[in-house]
Amino acid sequence: MPDWIPISRFGAAVAIAYILFAVWVIYMERTTTGGGWINLRGMGSVLATAPFSLPMEILGWKLDYRRNVDMGLAIIACGALAYLLGAGLATLASYLIRGPRP
Repeated sequence: MPDWIPISRFGAAVAIAYILFAVWVIYMERTTTGGGWINLRGMGSVLATAPFSLPMEILGWKLDYRRNVDMGLAIIACGALAYLLGAGLATLASYLIRGPRP
């Protein structure tokens, strides 16, 4: 990687935690049959991928939550957003603690 693109370990940890949680939520949603009189199937998938799926629906591309390819794309895109958020927070915390770097 070039020097002007730093790697953030905190950002990577946040992204990995998000991806593992999103995969678990979608797996549990697809394997359980419960619900009784109320059925909220798909709610976890929508919430787990909302940062990607909601703007895409506004642009006219609706995700099919039953297709693994669409879910994988949404999870990877949201993982990238989680990485950027974690890296930004780590940079901000470093700046507040140590001050600006020379």
